[in-house]
Amino acid sequence: AVRGVGDVLYGVTPPAGRLVQTIYPKEYATQVSIFDFNMRPGPSAYPAPGCTLKPPSACKNGTNPGRTHRFYTGKPVLPFGYGLSYTTFSYALHAAPASDAPVSLAPLRRLLADAAAQSRSFVSHEAERATSPLVHYAVNVTNTGATDSDDVVLGFIKAPGAGTGGRPLQTLFGFERVHVPAGATRTVWLYPAATSLAATDEAGVRHALAGEYTVTFGLQQTAQLGMGFVSHRFVAV
Repeated sequence: AVRGVGDVLYGVTPPAGRLVQTIYPKEYATQVSIFDFNMRPGPSAYPAPGCTLKPPSACKNGTNPGRTHRFYTGKPVLPFGYGLSYTTFSYALHAAPASDAPVSLAPLRRLLADAAAQSRSFVSHEAERATSPLVHYAVNVTNTGATDSDDVVLGFIKAPGAGTGGRPLQTLFGFERVHVPAGATRTVWLYPAATSLAATDEAGVRHALAGEYTVTFGLQQTAQLGMGFVSHRFVAV
């Protein structure tokens, strides 16, 4: 165990990982009650923590800032997916949807219609796997430093109207860990599932969501620290 820690500290075995949770600021604990389990931001049905008025019903209700990277509207101390390395990386798109060719949602509409015909509120994994992905991405990951290292490439998608109408701010659609020697480039293929281009309305019905999508790989928060980041937009019709 001691040797293992030493290898990490001295760069023999560079660590490579990502945070799997959002680290909130301390103020978060005073904004939303522990009894409020809502993920989405909005008015809370419970008094704000810290209120000492008696009876408790005299306290004003708090405001839920949202939970997780999908809905949290504040500024986290460290965001979901945060991670650094003993080396640096750059990302570049090797393949992406053409900007002048809208992506057709027809296959997704057929999947949803078939599910509805079977009285299902969801698309089966088998049916979705049998449908070719609507968009494909290939990301070139280049190790721009002097140390061989792994990198974990994260793919996020931001839907039209993100953050409104109950839609998440972003969704993680894929990730892949890749080993990249110093100075080398490796290509990672990632693509969102067809249902990533769907939204669920207030009645619980899922439908294809047309509009402009933004796909990002990596985090803007770590881009200035030498970790890879690249983004792309496409229109679905």
